Amino acid sequence: MIDSTLLQQLRLLVGKRVEYSGHTCTVIEILNSEKSLVLRCESKQSVIQGNQFGEATRRVQECHTLRLFDENGALNPVISGWLN
Repeated sequence: MIDSTLLQQLRLLVGKRVEYSGHTCTVIEILNSEKSLVLRCESKQSVIQGNQFGEATRRVQECHTLRLFDENGALNPVISGWLN
């Protein structure tokens, strides 16, 4: 579970554009149970997404899932930079 103060700060990021790995991305979701943020890359080519059976069905923007904390329990420095 994410600390309520941090969760409030993270909620302000949802919908915001951020730079990640040299690409413009949008924060689209907070995964509380997995302690992660989901980003959708806006500046990359779309990728083919498969359905539950692995069949290619449509093109979508690439997504990344970022862990909120490192192995020592410290906030991911990339995410920390977006909060400041």
